[in-house]
Amino acid sequence: MERFIRLIRILIIRKIGDRADLLLRKSQGSHSHTMTLYLIAREMLTLGEELSPYLLREILMKASRRVPGYAEFVRHVGDVRTIASFTGNDFMSSVLSRCKRLQMDEVTELLSSTPPHKKIYHSDDLEKTSRAQDYVPLGVRKSMARRFDPKTLENLLTDQNPAVIRHVLNNPRTTEEMIMKTASLRPTSPEILEEIFVHEKWGSRYRIRKSLVFNPYSPPRISHALLPLLLMQDLMDVSLSRVLHPNLYRASKRVILHRIAEMSPGEKKDFSRVYSGTLKRIFLEVG
Repeated sequence: MERFIRLIRILIIRKIGDRADLLLRKSQGSHSHTMTLYLIAREMLTLGEELSPYLLREILMKASRRVPGYAEFVRHVGDVRTIASFTGNDFMSSVLSRCKRLQMDEVTELLSSTPPHKKIYHSDDLEKTSRAQDYVPLGVRKSMARRFDPKTLENLLTDQNPAVIRHVLNNPRTTEEMIMKTASLRPTSPEILEEIFVHEKWGSRYRIRKSLVFNPYSPPRISHALLPLLLMQDLMDVSLSRVLHPNLYRASKRVILHRIAEMSPGEKKDFSRVYSGTLKRIFLEVG
């Protein structure tokens, strides 16, 4: 009986893997972040709270192993709030509880509303980074963010209102260097970093993604969604960093192990020769 149950479980997981591949193809045809999230939510509702954790884990595992298409796909999954708007908060809470019972750490970390490693405890902290325009009425600042004057946009990069930053992100005169400054700003509010993360254009730029992961004020959920997109060297830097959330150290190690497992024997040998000292620090000295 136990073998039969195990066999059924294996077949179900394989079937879910096929459904994940189909979901990926559908999302690639939509070319829309919101539509992709709707497709993910619909698939989760179809599978129910019992099987949805396996779908999410399948997506994360394939992204970690750099299966074509999945690395980008997992970034959409990180927008849990929008998915919850389609499925309902109660459903997502049930899925999260199921993940915890199944000890699916990678999915639990993605769905949990874990606070950033560093938080803003006093408004004075923001005033140190925000400039004088923060005292200008919100409506005026939003209007300024739509202007084509690069200097005005530069002055708004430290604004702590998500609506203002949203206009800056959508301004055609905004450059990647500008957004890099906003994504790297410390201290800053997590809502500002979330605006960058979900943006269709800037959320897909590698340097900006890297800045979000290495910003200790980023919500861990965002960083967990971006880890499979990082290059190996950056993953190792996350594992060795001590300014980020502890969950990220563990998650980055899992991704590193998945990447190594996918290497050919020759690639593993070359990688070990070059990075043996770093790997020792990550897995032995750091813990």
